[in-house]
Amino acid sequence: MNTETDLLNSLEDAQGRNPIEFPFGFYMEDNHSESNGGSFFWYKSNKELQQAICNDLIDALTDGQSSDIQVVKNEIAELFKHSDDAEDLLNHLNVILAELELRLQFMGDFETLCKGKEEWVKFFRESYREECLEDIEDIPTKKLQSSIKKSEQADFAEFVSEYVI
Repeated sequence: MNTETDLLNSLEDAQGRNPIEFPFGFYMEDNHSESNGGSFFWYKSNKELQQAICNDLIDALTDGQSSDIQVVKNEIAELFKHSDDAEDLLNHLNVILAELELRLQFMGDFETLCKGKEEWVKFFRESYREECLEDIEDIPTKKLQSSIKKSEQADFAEFVSEYVI
């Protein structure tokens, strides 16, 4: 069994990774009204991502004393096994994570972050472009939210790896 410190270190290691090298990730934020901070966590495979959410995250963020923790882990594992729809999965996970005052805004691969049609990923791409482009006042929102081109991916990946609120 990993100690809480080991688990937190594992999660911390997943922050700041290059999503081109570690293409499966999630963006999690807390739901505390005072902080509402968040960051990305990136992994080599979807299986590693699921393991991190199902076990590492729950163990690191709970006191480890409650018998309910295993029930929550089992519930999350079942969601991963039986959910085919990414948005539906995200919604169900957020119901569970709300108990820990956490919220997943994104879960998927780097390509989905670059090209996805979901409102949050479009908003995130807009934030990226607002940060690195000059004179954005003349650029329509639709263009700011458009897919990341291949030529932009390295810069976008760097932005993503450094993005922490």
